[in-house]
Amino acid sequence: MPSMMPLKTQKRVDATLLAPFEIWEVPFGNATIKFHEPLVLTPAWMPDDPEEPDDNEYLQIICPELEIDVCAENRDELLAWVHSDILMNWKHFVSREDSELNSQTLPIKRKYLSLAEVVDG
Repeated sequence: MPSMMPLKTQKRVDATLLAPFEIWEVPFGNATIKFHEPLVLTPAWMPDDPEEPDDNEYLQIICPELEIDVCAENRDELLAWVHSDILMNWKHFVSREDSELNSQTLPIKRKYLSLAEVVDG
């Protein structure tokens, strides 16, 4: 007998949606941000907002130490947003001189530099 579960419930039990991403590199202009070990980020379901009338559900990834906070309707979009946050953070924090950063952004730069480097090509 076919399952009569609502789509929303079926979506929640699909473990592939919540499988971790392993990010080894992110294109950065003519170079590449390469991680020394894979950056592993695990999606979660974004909590329902009782103030929102729609039934849309979103996947999210939050990684405060790398200033990553994104959500999307599917894994492909979520990964694209993660890459976008990494690129933005590298450009605005990691590529800057320490003297240009403040007490909130300097630790982010240091965390990225402990995990990755930019390589040509």
